[in-house]
Amino acid sequence: MTPKRTAILTDEKRARPSTLMRIASVIPLRRTVVTLVLLVLAGAAEGIGIASLLPLVAAVGPEASQPKGASGKIAHAVESIGLEPTLGLFVTVLIVGMLLKAALTIIAMNRVGRAGADVATKMRLDLIESLLAARWSYYVRQPVGRFSASLSIEAMQSGEAYNSLCKFAAEMIQVVTYLSVVTLFSWQLGLLSVAVGLIMVLTLNRFISMAKRAARKQKKRVSALVGALTDLLVGIKPMKAMGRQARFKELFERDAEAIRKAQRRQSFARDTNKALQEPILAIFIAIGAYVTIGVMEMPTGQVIVMALLLGRTVSTIGKAQQQLQSVRLQQAGFNAISNSIEIARGMREQTRPGVAPAFERGIEFRNVSFAFGDTEVIKDASFEAPKGRVTTITGSSGAGKTTTVDLLLGLHEPSGGEILVDGAPLQSIDLLAWRRLTGYVPQELMLFHDTLRANVTLGQPEFTDEDVARALEQAGAADFVASLPEGVDTVVGERGSRLSGGQRQRISIARALIDRPRLLILDEATTALDPETEAAIVANVVELTRRTGLTVLAISHQPAWARASDNVVHLANGVVTKIDRRAPEWSTPAEPETEQPPRVRALGPMS
Repeated sequence: MTPKRTAILTDEKRARPSTLMRIASVIPLRRTVVTLVLLVLAGAAEGIGIASLLPLVAAVGPEASQPKGASGKIAHAVESIGLEPTLGLFVTVLIVGMLLKAALTIIAMNRVGRAGADVATKMRLDLIESLLAARWSYYVRQPVGRFSASLSIEAMQSGEAYNSLCKFAAEMIQVVTYLSVVTLFSWQLGLLSVAVGLIMVLTLNRFISMAKRAARKQKKRVSALVGALTDLLVGIKPMKAMGRQARFKELFERDAEAIRKAQRRQSFARDTNKALQEPILAIFIAIGAYVTIGVMEMPTGQVIVMALLLGRTVSTIGKAQQQLQSVRLQQAGFNAISNSIEIARGMREQTRPGVAPAFERGIEFRNVSFAFGDTEVIKDASFEAPKGRVTTITGSSGAGKTTTVDLLLGLHEPSGGEILVDGAPLQSIDLLAWRRLTGYVPQELMLFHDTLRANVTLGQPEFTDEDVARALEQAGAADFVASLPEGVDTVVGERGSRLSGGQRQRISIARALIDRPRLLILDEATTALDPETEAAIVANVVELTRRTGLTVLAISHQPAWARASDNVVHLANGVVTKIDRRAPEWSTPAEPETEQPPRVRALGPMS
């Protein structure tokens, strides 16, 4: 990495808000402020209730006749508002204060729980939105399985981090409340509470750091394990067929062992932190009781109240530290999914406004070149694909056929030349509108574990049963679907495993045709089929083209497509070596045509 790039990253890191601020800002500020106000009110109610302990002690102790100090001040304050400082009054204040505190805390924590669920949901939706909006070059560099962990574990940890952060804020409000009451009782006791709390925090802070490191390692290993397992299950069949799944089991066992060790360290740090708080508190209370009763000879009732207030104050500090530790444990997941979202957003596809395409004449590649880094894939390619005809791009593996389609769909931008649609440069066209005119069938079919209907419509509710029936008929799939016991409601199995290869292919073609595209792209769509099934699909697509005027661009090195095409573009090492302009075997129309459609012509010299 260059020094300049390092400096930029350092500046970005410095300018970036802290993790705690980022977690808090996921939810709108207004919601968080309302929750904090409720917690402050709860703390105030508890503080008023606890403050009533002071005159209560005075009322039953030696100072009952004439309360002094803080007890006297509280008694005088009560008298100033027209109330009599009786024992019953202070008991009532204590009960009402604690009940009010409980009610406000319940309301606030309910809001916190709902907000935590909203945080997890928002992180999931933000990740999905950023992934769907990213440009194609981002996907080809990413292992898809890693996002499974982001959507499940890391999103859930983000919600838990927000929960723990709010609970940490609640505990800190309680700390301030108790310190205020303690200081009202005795400023020396207030200083002692702060000192004991600091000692506890500094003593146990190393366990927070230990837990944070363990959580980071655990998150990394779990994400790797989930991602690898997802990728493996996608291609499990060849692994089982070759008997090589045992090797992957060994790899997973290694990751699982690392997760186990990290989880043990995390549990040790969390439990040790919690367990040591009580002994530390007990030691200081015992020492304080010995000094105040044995040395200073203070009244026992007053010492009990002091011990109670000290214990509540220090234990609340300990609870706040535990919640902070929980935030640190969960923030690894929050940081991971946040980084994934930011990276994907940085790779967002730039869709610029342009003219809406009509696709009335056809497509033209004019001296188009494209390179991946220093490797040139397409070199000065020129050809045409007229509307309403079948054009096949053929060539050996690695010739650049699929890259040509990617360029046509705007998934990549050419480094030289231009692509024209109806004579207009692709850069000047509304890219999303252009893609909506296209039906695309890839070589690697992806059917979902759902019904045939859902696989054809992709769950889009605007498509009717008539649309599904039409698409299946056009794809030549209507007969076999009708023969199934449940028809279009048949579940196809994982990746379409309950269907044959030819049936899966026809369903994929129906999916591409349901939105009535004007251009159908078949990217090595029949390569894995037997010759008879391939010939049937080719004939069906050709007949559909003749009948509806659909334009077909087939990427294939199979002879069946070359024989059936109007035009055949030959690619070799990214170079157009030849273009066959000929009448295909099917070209005699069902009815005489009044005008011969345009033929493809070579642009520029061809070898």
